[in-house]
Order: sequence, then structure tokens, then C-alpha cells
Amino acid sequence: MDTLEMNQKVFTGQSKGFSSDGETYADAEGLAWMLKDLPLSHDAEALDIATGTGEFARALAPYVATVIGLDATDAMMEQGRKFIGQAGIENITFQKGVVQDLPFENETFNIVSSRYAFHHFADPKPVISEMVRVCKTGGHIIIVDIVVPDESNAAEYNYYEWLCDQSHTRCIGFEEFQTYFRLFGMGVVSARTRDLEEELIEWMDFSLTEKEHREEILRAVSAELSGGPKTGLAPYEQDSVLYFKQLDLAIIGHKLPYTVRRSEQLQGS
Repeated sequence: MDTLEMNQKVFTGQSKGFSSDGETYADAEGLAWMLKDLPLSHDAEALDIATGTGEFARALAPYVATVIGLDATDAMMEQGRKFIGQAGIENITFQKGVVQDLPFENETFNIVSSRYAFHHFADPKPVISEMVRVCKTGGHIIIVDIVVPDESNAAEYNYYEWLCDQSHTRCIGFEEFQTYFRLFGMGVVSARTRDLEEELIEWMDFSLTEKEHREEILRAVSAELSGGPKTGLAPYEQDSVLYFKQLDLAIIGHKLPYTVRRSEQLQGS
């Protein structure tokens, strides 16, 4: 089973767990944090890739003219269409497609976004390249994703993320994301992180973690709390509830004119 097929399988199963309020992975405060440095205008056309049920598309919708939410999983888009219908949102449409080959012409959108998707992609580079291609010169790209909290435990962290959700491929590092933006001709406007704290059992419940994997995660976390090997999850217990930590990144770039992009690429080579 390749990465796309795994993502479709996993997210078809998870689709019913997404909420209609758009806050499955972020509350209103979190969404405001993500959008903080993104220039928005009411005549802008936006594309949200790997949109799922359109949570981030719904966050963008009040501030732009139109949003297209692109996803490869039918069940997620079906939920999204239901949610926007219930909310009476009229400027979002959904379209099926894959992120490595976006079905749009060059320089189509003012804003191209992706939220909590890159850790599910086999290779981030062609996806960022496509996002840049369909973004207008002077337009903006925003990527929000979890990144490796501690590079010294990156392998362990990614392993336990994968055990929880087998559509997980790899969390990209903070510096790596910035390098990719510059490589593909984006000037970095801002790159901010914030700490997240998640309940371990809720995390596994939502992800529909297999019984054997759940037990392995719990054993590893218990061992770490007793002084054993680090999982990269930075677990802790509070009021008899197990928590772990994630690190969120919101990175925004603007698409530079070709001559500037090429000059910067040559200087960095």
C-alpha cells in the first residue's frame, strides 16, 4: 500500500471524528494564531490543499473571495460539504486531487495553504513546488504542521507518531521547512512555533490506533516516566491523565519575482 492509499484508508476511517465547528485540531484562538501574519483581502482567491473536511478553508472563508479545498479522500470531502452547507458558507468548493500534481494553471491563487498535512506526505519537496507553481507572484503560501520538538529524539518521535497513526510519514524540522521555502522561491514572511499539550488516550482514540500499537505506546510512555528511554513525546501525568507534547509551526512565505528567486537560489548554491 503506497502513501496515498494509506492516507485514503486512514482518513476515510477518521472522517466521522471531525467536528462541524472547524475546531478538531484548533480552537478559535489557535486559528487566529495561524492566520496572524497572513495578508488577507476580500478579493483574494485561495486554495487549501489536503483540506480534509475543510477546517482551514472555513477559517479562511470570511476573509477572502473564494476558497477551493482540494483533497484525495472522498469521505473527508463529503463531511466538509455537509459542514459548509450546515453553516451556510457559500464561497468554499471542494475538488478531488493529489497534492503532488495540482490540477490548476500556473499563478492561479493569491493564497495557497496547507494545515496539518505535511507529516502525511511521502516527500515534501514536490508538494511545496506545486504550491509555489499555482501561487501568483506576490501571493502567499502558509503551511501549518507539527514539527519535530527535539531533533535529538526525532527518530523515536516519528516512530511513535507512526504507531499511533500509520498515515504518518515524517515530521519536518523547523529549519528544513524554511530551507524548502527559499529553495522554491519563497521569501519567508514569518515562521513561528507554539507548544501543544495533548491527552495521550484521546490522541489514540481519534486516530483509531490499533490495539497492539496502543499497548506499545503506553508501555514506552510508562517506561519513560519511570526513567527509561525517551520517546520524543515528552510525556507527563497530571491528575491521573497522561499527556504528551507536540510542537506546532506556522510558516508563511511570499512568492518572489522569478529574477529575485533565481538570484537567491544561486547565492545559496
